[in-house]
Amino acid sequence: MIKNIEISRLMIKHLKVIDNQLDEMIRLGFDHKSIHAYRESIRRFRALLFFFIPSMSAGQYRFFEMVSERNFDMTSLIREIDVFETGYGNYMKPETLEKLAEIKRPLLERLIEDTGRMYRFTERMPKMVIRSIEEDHIADYEKERQFMLFKEFIETDAMIAEGQEKYILNKRMLAKKLHYIHEILMPGNKDLDEVNEALASFQVIAKQLHDVCVNLRFVGQYQLDDSELIAKLVQDHVNFSKQSDAAYDRVCAAIVRYMERAE
Repeated sequence: MIKNIEISRLMIKHLKVIDNQLDEMIRLGFDHKSIHAYRESIRRFRALLFFFIPSMSAGQYRFFEMVSERNFDMTSLIREIDVFETGYGNYMKPETLEKLAEIKRPLLERLIEDTGRMYRFTERMPKMVIRSIEEDHIADYEKERQFMLFKEFIETDAMIAEGQEKYILNKRMLAKKLHYIHEILMPGNKDLDEVNEALASFQVIAKQLHDVCVNLRFVGQYQLDDSELIAKLVQDHVNFSKQSDAAYDRVCAAIVRYMERAE
């Protein structure tokens, strides 16, 4: 439960972590792990940002949403290609690896240049104006926000569902938000153990499926003529799709059971 935390301090703490991870990413030369850690620090903050929307002004929410997303997007493409090479490098012809290296080279140069334009929160920390939540209403606030995320995860947007890459990314990111919120704001809540375990399992397979969707898009986009790689991607896509559907159903069932108990 949120208890009597000061929300602004919690948010600022996570903004400082983002800046620290940015410095670490630069120090480590933008390697695979440091880029991932930087992106995860932004995701944690954005999960909190979503949770506390009702306690923020619209203008302040839009500012933090826009700036954090902009910083995140600067690392997206090189991260996706890194994941492709790391996950499927053993199935790639030398020519494919060389082509990916050529694609990554200017992306890395651009990322190094972009870091100078990334917003550093600790240098220009805007004032956090967050309306306090009355102690008597904390439990209701927490439940309302948590259930909103639960319902969004269970419901399917027909338009998003038409495109698997966008659909699975949407569900995966919602699962991450839920997991982060539980981890940061509701640690030790045994009633959430089943939900958290199901979320963790879903995130693993959803990441694998989303990565395959992105990789198949790259095959066409970059005209990668690599039959062994393509065959492996197609096979994994079939397998991961089935596993993801089953894992998603398990999460939904666990969420419904939790919500019924909590009503």
